[in-house]
Amino acid sequence: MIFSQQIIRKLLQSSVRQQKELEEIYTSIPLTQCLRRTLCCSMLPEMTLIEALAGIHQLAKMGTSVRRKLIKKIVSYFFLNPVEITSCPFLNGKDCLIYKHRFFGCRAYGLWSKNYYENLAESSYQAKKQIQKQWDNLGILLPQEVIDFRVPYCTNVTIDDGFPVDDKTLLKISQRIDELSHHLPQWHQVFRGQYFSDLSFLVSSLIFGFSESVRMKFHIVSDIVKKGARPRLNKIIGTLPDIFEEML
Repeated sequence: MIFSQQIIRKLLQSSVRQQKELEEIYTSIPLTQCLRRTLCCSMLPEMTLIEALAGIHQLAKMGTSVRRKLIKKIVSYFFLNPVEITSCPFLNGKDCLIYKHRFFGCRAYGLWSKNYYENLAESSYQAKKQIQKQWDNLGILLPQEVIDFRVPYCTNVTIDDGFPVDDKTLLKISQRIDELSHHLPQWHQVFRGQYFSDLSFLVSSLIFGFSESVRMKFHIVSDIVKKGARPRLNKIIGTLPDIFEEML
């Protein structure tokens, strides 16, 4: 099973209630203030299927010019993230283009305890090491600085509305969000297992197809690692269609 534009359109239509529930769940996370150093915006967070659908919904609602630029950034992120420390595609300067609708991973950053966050970071690092081995088996040595990079623990977030939050509360919220995708059980598992909960992979596959996206990523990463060149990527990015123009 793989996603297509037609399937995404149907899933958007059938998940309207769950997307509204998602927004309601977000209100149980304290409002915060931060110094906008955008450290947390150095990557696109993993997410559930319902969050990915909500993100696509926001994309489809944007003006044509902004949406086209954002599609290019999302696709570039997918192809480049093994070899470059790239910022989240939704980051625009120091502002988030979907800040009011940002994902749970973005909202929780700065709220986890230091110990729990460092455990999350270590798990992410170990996962990247496994990915590094997989690329190694394909004859491609990923830059070590990308593998070693970790988003640092944040001490610059303060709770704005006064009520406290702890790891247990955040985990319960995360579980509630995950459960919203269970009404789409097959596609929920496909997004998690085949697309690695990665919105950039999903968007790229909607444009090029699943297998072709994987093939293209291999060649683009190989070009950059072995030749320091990216004409293949530049050509692809210059001809991307606006697949979300009539998505809603």
